[in-house]
Amino acid sequence: MLIGWSPHQASADPAQPAAYLLDTEVVKPVGMQPVRETRTPAPELLLGFPSVVQNAIAALKFEATYRVALLSFDPTEVDVVQFNAGNKRVRGSIAVAIDLFLALAFAGVPSRCRPPVYVGTHTHTGRLEINIAMPRFVWTETGELRSYNPHPPMRGSRNAFDALGDFLIARFGWSNPRALDRAAGVMGPDWAEKRVAAAARHGVKFHPETAPKLFLLQAAKIIAASAHVHDRVGFLEIFRDVVAATDFEFSMGQGGAITLVSQTDPHPFVLRGTLFDQVDDAPTESEPPSSAQSSLSESWRRRAAWNTAEYSRGVWAEPEPNWARRVEAPTLAIPSCHPDTAKPVAEPRRFARLADRLVAGLRRLRTRFSALAGNHLIGSVIGDIDFAAFRNIKNKLETINYDTKVEQIKESGAVDGGALRAASSRFGERGRDGYGAQDTRAHLRDDGDQVGNGAARGGVDPSSSGDQNSARSGTKPGSAIRRGEDDFPRYRLDQSPAVPETLRVVVIITALSNIAHDVFPRSKVEISMGYQGGFKLTGPDWEITLSRERQVTGAGQLSVDSYRLFVDGLTDWLGFASIELDGVEVDDGSSPWSEGLD
Repeated sequence: MLIGWSPHQASADPAQPAAYLLDTEVVKPVGMQPVRETRTPAPELLLGFPSVVQNAIAALKFEATYRVALLSFDPTEVDVVQFNAGNKRVRGSIAVAIDLFLALAFAGVPSRCRPPVYVGTHTHTGRLEINIAMPRFVWTETGELRSYNPHPPMRGSRNAFDALGDFLIARFGWSNPRALDRAAGVMGPDWAEKRVAAAARHGVKFHPETAPKLFLLQAAKIIAASAHVHDRVGFLEIFRDVVAATDFEFSMGQGGAITLVSQTDPHPFVLRGTLFDQVDDAPTESEPPSSAQSSLSESWRRRAAWNTAEYSRGVWAEPEPNWARRVEAPTLAIPSCHPDTAKPVAEPRRFARLADRLVAGLRRLRTRFSALAGNHLIGSVIGDIDFAAFRNIKNKLETINYDTKVEQIKESGAVDGGALRAASSRFGERGRDGYGAQDTRAHLRDDGDQVGNGAARGGVDPSSSGDQNSARSGTKPGSAIRRGEDDFPRYRLDQSPAVPETLRVVVIITALSNIAHDVFPRSKVEISMGYQGGFKLTGPDWEITLSRERQVTGAGQLSVDSYRLFVDGLTDWLGFASIELDGVEVDDGSSPWSEGLD
C-alpha cells in the first residue's frame, strides 16, 4: 500500500479534478499520441458529492485550490474483483484506510471546519487506486476562509503519512512498498513513470528521436528486469550503449543515482533504484503494530498542535482518534459494492419467496399511498390560494401588451397620449371576448366615474382667465359660451348602410383624437372610456361625451361652434349621420356600442 500525492494543485478547467478522476473515458498520452482510454470497470464514487467539491474549488481565490491524494494497492494486497463484487472484509479495510487518512490529513481540525471531500476508485488497470480530492481550505472559528495544505512540502508531512501507511500495513498485512524486497530496481520521476506505465499497458515503445527521456526510462526498466543483470555494474554495461543512441550523457549523482543531461534539454533526468548504491532513503521493513501506532500517534499530535495554533489560535481542542477502535469500527461508510456489479446474493432462507413478494407488495403500496398523499397535499394547498392577484397580473400584462400595439399620439398641444393609451388598453383587440366588447365585471367603476381608468383630468389653470381658456379650447371671438349640458344641442349618430356592422374601439378612439386635434389645436385633451362603453373628451374646462347609445352631449366652457364642428367631423370620419335630438327621448337599448364594436 502506497500513499502518494498528485503534483497538480490548480486547473483552469472548472471540471477538474472531478472529470479526470471519475470520467469513464479520458484522453491520455500513450507514446506520443493522445489515446481515448475507456475505464472498465468505471470509476466508483465511494464518498462525497463531486459537484459540491467542484463548486467549493471554483469559489476559491487562492493560487492553489485543491489537493489529490492517491492510495495505491498491489494486486496481491487487494483483489479488485472481490472489492467491486462487495467483499465485506476487503471493503471494510478500504473504509478504514480512507477514514484514518482524513483523520491525519485534517489533524486537530473539527469536522465543522473541514472542507467537503470526495473519494473515487480506479480499478481498470487491474489494481485498486483510491483517489481523494480535497479543496485547499479550512474555516476558522470566526468564519474566515484560510488556505490549508494537507501535505506541505516538508519531511515531517512525508514521515506522518509513512507512519499511517506502516500502521495500515501492520493491521491488514499489506505489502510495504519501502521494504527491500518491494523496492523498484529502476525508478524515474512520477510523470515519466505514469507515461511509461500507460505505454506498457498499450504495448507502445518510445523512440530516442521523439521522446529520449521516456525511451531511456523504458529501456532502463527492461534492462533491470533482465536475468543477466544483478547489480549496478551489469546494468551500466548495457545501459551505456542505450544512452549512446541519444544525445544524453550520464553521470553518477548524489547517493548513487544516475543523472542524464543533454545540451538541448535544460532539465536533467534522474534515475534511482535498488540497483544503485547509497540511495537517499533506504527501504525499511514493516514495523510491528505497536511501534507503528506510536509513530502515527506522535505524528497526529504534532500536526494537530500546529493546526490548532495556526488556524484557531488555540481554540480547537480535538481529541486524538482511538486508532485501534477506528480500525474495528470506522466512522464512515462506503457503498456495499460497485454499481455495475450485482450485489451479493443472500443465503436462501425459509419462506424467502413469500417474504420477498410481501415486501415487494408493501413497497408498491407505499409508493401509491405516497403519490396519493402528495397529490392531496398539493390539491389542498392550491385550493387555498387566492387567484385574484394572478388575475390582476394577467389583466395588467394584457394591458401592457396592447399598449405596445397602439400608435402613440403625443404632439405638443394635441391629445394626451397617456390618456389615450389608458382608455384603449382596457379593451384590447379582437379575441379577448370574441367581439371586442367591454368587460362589465362588477368590480370596475360605476357611472359616477365615466373615465374609469384613473387618468388625471386636465384642470383649469388657476393663473388663466376665462378668455384664455376660451382661446385654448378653440372658441371664436364673440361666440356664446355655454356652461350647462342643457345649453348644448344633443345629437344622435345613426349608422349608414356603408359603415361596417362592427367598429373596433381603436378606430373610434383614433377618430376622436384626430378630430380633437383639428378642432382644438391648442388645447390639451384627454380621451377616456367608461366601464359602460361610452367615450369622453375632457378639455381644461369642458367635456364632450359620446355615450354607449351613440348620443353626443357637451358641457362646460365650450363654444357651440366648436362643439358642432366636432360633431360634424365625427360623422364624416365614422360615416355616420347626425340627428339633432332637441329633447327627443332616447331609446337606451336600441343600438348599443357592443353591437357595433369589435
